[in-house]
Amino acid sequence: MGRLSGLGLRTARIVTGLFLLIFVTSHLLNLSLGLISIEAMDAARPFLSEIWSKPPLGPLLFLALVIHFLLGLWAVYKRPTLRTNTQDIVQLLSGVIVIPLLAVHAVGIASLKIDGIEFGYAQAIKLFWLGAPQIGLLQVILLSVVWIHGCAGLFTWLRAKENMRNALGWMYPVAVAVPVIALMGYGEAGRGALIKAEQQTQQAETSRYATQAPSETPATPKKERIPYKTVKKVTNQVIWWSLALAALTLAARGVRLALQSSERVVLTRGTGPAINTTSKLSLLDSFRMHDQPHASLCEGRGRCGTCAVRILSSEFPLPEPTPLEAKTLMRIGPDENVRLACQLTPSGGRVDVEPLYPADYTFKDNDHEEDQRANDLLEAQT
Repeated sequence: MGRLSGLGLRTARIVTGLFLLIFVTSHLLNLSLGLISIEAMDAARPFLSEIWSKPPLGPLLFLALVIHFLLGLWAVYKRPTLRTNTQDIVQLLSGVIVIPLLAVHAVGIASLKIDGIEFGYAQAIKLFWLGAPQIGLLQVILLSVVWIHGCAGLFTWLRAKENMRNALGWMYPVAVAVPVIALMGYGEAGRGALIKAEQQTQQAETSRYATQAPSETPATPKKERIPYKTVKKVTNQVIWWSLALAALTLAARGVRLALQSSERVVLTRGTGPAINTTSKLSLLDSFRMHDQPHASLCEGRGRCGTCAVRILSSEFPLPEPTPLEAKTLMRIGPDENVRLACQLTPSGGRVDVEPLYPADYTFKDNDHEEDQRANDLLEAQT
């Protein structure tokens, strides 16, 4: 049951991540319309931004955010080592700070909706550029962090799929263009708001001397609103609780590793030198810890199969493949002596392996191999 749940958790993390990336993409597209006008941004808002605050997408978005955040912390807790590549570290850190950054935006929008206050892009741009530019800067940082986190996860997931290798070539430019155009739209909308504010200030100064002040009209009673102190308190609580949960996860991970028993493992790969490692680490983590390059397009998530090794010998019996590993092994070709280096954790003793793919392997290499086999077959026939 536990092994099956691991496959389910991976699927849940992918699904919630894709859902959140669609949410951010729609917001960035809405911001890009600022290149036209603020009116264009507000005209598209019901279809690109506002739908995410209403049922059914609103509750689903909140649920996806919480699940994705918790699954990310669980992945950190289960990691035997945090030593990995730069992309993985960026994705890890950006995932941890998403909720603290999102707190100001989410709590603020929720309080406005409860108060029944209309808050479109005209009001938002005015606030972010004139009233509280520090909040506007925070929104830019938030969207950037979420976009980087989402794209890093998306490309790692797609890179592990052989049938997606041709699509990544045009997806990379799109991933850069979308946030850049959105920031240009945000900047153009802000410039328009600053010009309009300056014009209104000049008109107000002119009218103060040219006309008599209008008679005062009776003030209409205002609806009782949520106090600002309450909004700020809730925001701070969300920030600190999410950061505390991340800190507790790292602490719990340290305790788990300290209490986990380990055995000495001597690992050899091909003709390379023997590695003295531990039963706490997978084969792939052992290679990384000793700076030995090894193929892994999915960064050790058990999806691509490029880290596969052939077991030449093992002093002790190896653990059975998990459902995730078994599924990938069936795709690359069933062989009882082949295992995934990212999923196999020896129990101890000496283990000799041979990599199936070179360290710099990409799925494009398959095309060259298939072309070479076709040419050889053609030459044999002629």
